[in-house]
Amino acid sequence: MPVTSRGVGLAVAAVALLAAGWTWGYPELAAVGAVAVLACVAAASVIAARPRLEVERGVTPDRVSVGHTAEVALTIRNTGRWRSVNARTVDTYGGTAHTYGSQASPRGVPARRVAVPLARLRPGKSAAASYRIEAERRGVIDAGPLSIGKRDLLGLAATAGNFGPTARLWIHPRLHLLGRTPDGLARSLEGTADKVEQGSLTFHALREYVIGDELRHVHWRTSARIGKLMVKEHLDTSLPTVAIAVDDRPDSWPEPEAFEAACEAAYSVLTACFRAEYHAALVPASGATVSGAGRDSYGDLLAELAPDAADTLDAYVARLSAAKYGDTLVWITGTEPPTDRLAVLKRAYPTVIAVHLAAGLPTSAALAGGLPTIRAADGEQFAAAWNNGGTRL
Repeated sequence: MPVTSRGVGLAVAAVALLAAGWTWGYPELAAVGAVAVLACVAAASVIAARPRLEVERGVTPDRVSVGHTAEVALTIRNTGRWRSVNARTVDTYGGTAHTYGSQASPRGVPARRVAVPLARLRPGKSAAASYRIEAERRGVIDAGPLSIGKRDLLGLAATAGNFGPTARLWIHPRLHLLGRTPDGLARSLEGTADKVEQGSLTFHALREYVIGDELRHVHWRTSARIGKLMVKEHLDTSLPTVAIAVDDRPDSWPEPEAFEAACEAAYSVLTACFRAEYHAALVPASGATVSGAGRDSYGDLLAELAPDAADTLDAYVARLSAAKYGDTLVWITGTEPPTDRLAVLKRAYPTVIAVHLAAGLPTSAALAGGLPTIRAADGEQFAAAWNNGGTRL
């Protein structure tokens, strides 16, 4: 049981007064000491019993983009039989900033505390509360647990406890609408890259149903077996398959803010691909690849991404060359694009687009080393350069 400094002082004074009154024969001092002892006992009795609470927590929606809000809903039930709960209740969300190298990552969300009213919650009764989380930065936020503190009226003793589970909120990067998507390319029999027409659908994989999927694509036999709706994902082999390579090695991002722009650019290109029904793969240097999944899977990976990959540039290029994730590669970096390495990647990817993002960089879309190269200072300027023909140079 934590005792406050005031409680320690009163306990010491109580002992001293009782001892002085008993030793020197002053009943008045002994009476004051006895009252102090009773106050300490009363304080202990108030906070000794730990409340019995059940806490249910939900975050709606559990995935948002930067600039939007999510709501945390709490239901608190007093499962005790005799005591009402009258305590200070605080919920927390966020945490410390992530670091890499010698700099702090701006995607870290500082810890926030939210007061949750809880006054005289009787046994068997429930109370509901909610608050909003502003999605200020890309990242992952854990909300909870609920912290409950009790203190007696005189402030002699205090106690605290955590109740209930935590809930996770993924904050996806800010989305910029792109009006262009890369052209569809395929290898012809002569070994060259030709534009092709849409219409060659091939089964690709089974994945979990997401809102917006057509029910005619549900694979009912598999859904019945595993207890979840599963849909058949088809790949049009005549449409481009786009691979977004985010070079998340520390050497490529001397400025943390530029990496936020990279995540926004990658998310915007991925969303444009989904709207055009293109197959897309997200392949960061850190190795956590997502391909052929729902949009949330790509956003979750981008929310968690930090420029801390251990791979070398040569190893990253070799992995991209060997796997051949698509026919179009969008390379995103925070330094000058490695044109010699990208020229090697053109053997596996007929179309390679380089994206260079850095603070203060003038917006441009031009050929550099024979490759279409987009340069911009932030995600919004990247979208403008992309829409103005940066993919068709």
